[in-house]
Amino acid sequence: MELEKPDLFSLSSDGGLLDLRGGRCGACGDLNFPFGPYGCTACGAEPDRMSEEVMPGRAQLLTFITIHQKLAPGIVPPCVVGEARLANGSIQEVMLHGAEDQYRDEMMLQAIPVETKRGEDVVIACRFAPAKEA
Repeated sequence: MELEKPDLFSLSSDGGLLDLRGGRCGACGDLNFPFGPYGCTACGAEPDRMSEEVMPGRAQLLTFITIHQKLAPGIVPPCVVGEARLANGSIQEVMLHGAEDQYRDEMMLQAIPVETKRGEDVVIACRFAPAKEA
């Protein structure tokens, strides 16, 4: 089965969690997410100064809401979305897995693989769920 967005995440070595694809800037040292062809978002260094770096799929949930209407293709309501602080400190919008009653502001999340349908295909999507404390 293929990943929905392989440019953003990959399966962890055990296949049960997801890692995020970041990019480390060789000029300023900043860790960018996502890793991409545009160079450093912090200092503007050229793309050839970036090297891919695996980021842990952990994040801190800042806030969240449940969407009850269809707003965009591929988003099937009801669904829970949130803003989360990733390991590199950036704040990103994330899709949460399951119902809103399991979430609270400031909790730790973990990126997990979730099978989802895209057209006729089933792909592995990235969703965030409450982190299991080690």
